[in-house]
Amino acid sequence: MKQFLLPALLLTAGALNAQLYTEDFDGYAVGDFISVEGAPAWAVWTAGNEGGDMDAQVSDEAALSGTQSLKIFGTNAGGPMDVVLVAGLEGAYEVTFNMLIPEGNSGYYNVQENQIPGTAWAFDCFLNGDGSMVYNLDGAEVAYASYTPGEWLKLTHLIDTDSDLMHLYLNDEYVAQLPYDGGQIGGVNFYAFGDGTNLPTYYVDDVLVDVTDPVVDNVQVVAPLECVFGPNPAQDFVRVQANLDNAVVRILALDGKVVLEEQRNDLVTGAQLDLNLDNGIYLLELTNGSKRMTQRLVVQK
Repeated sequence: MKQFLLPALLLTAGALNAQLYTEDFDGYAVGDFISVEGAPAWAVWTAGNEGGDMDAQVSDEAALSGTQSLKIFGTNAGGPMDVVLVAGLEGAYEVTFNMLIPEGNSGYYNVQENQIPGTAWAFDCFLNGDGSMVYNLDGAEVAYASYTPGEWLKLTHLIDTDSDLMHLYLNDEYVAQLPYDGGQIGGVNFYAFGDGTNLPTYYVDDVLVDVTDPVVDNVQVVAPLECVFGPNPAQDFVRVQANLDNAVVRILALDGKVVLEEQRNDLVTGAQLDLNLDNGIYLLELTNGSKRMTQRLVVQK
């Protein structure tokens, strides 16, 4: 496994078996600009703006561990706050951090394929104010999840630039496998952006970057689970059709609560699910063994 490590990520290694990089922001003073005091591991998107409105500051308003975290906030149009945890890694690595999006706000981050910001995006993640999460790859929505606004959530990425694969976990639960077509894990970009409606405001704490086992394809021998359903938005029912008959169909609220669950054996021809749900956004999930597919369902009466 190749490793081209930015010197900044070696600063906390210390012992041979220590984690490559950790940060809980408690070693800074409240108000410190991260690209100034945390350099070279942290940088602003555009060099020359260190300590300015593009830079993020350490805050004691919220914390997962200790008393401090990094606060990101901005306007609905995006920015100006825009900071990067610079990595510059090749091989297989775990990149984990925790985020808190207060109720009524939204959040966003992306992973860069190069140490030079803006060269290439590996993927984007939008954390919407309604608790839905959307992973975006090359302009297409490729995976969905949900979180609870006002609570800390743990985001783990196992990225392997050799196998060109990435596994995503939310609160230690597997979400999806996605391709990773970048030659590097360039860095994680925390940008003051969100869903365009709820102001972007979020906190980042307990960051970890560490070497991990090679990421292997866990779905290559399994035919993908394909599904169409409608109407969407739905009112009193939704009709679900898939490329296999037998699957568990679940509808989940954005807080993770299962509001409907049925074992179906009629999905190839199409199965009707009767809904008795309040207006809102839900996740429709089909599961068959190791196959799983999740899509967004809107109920609007």
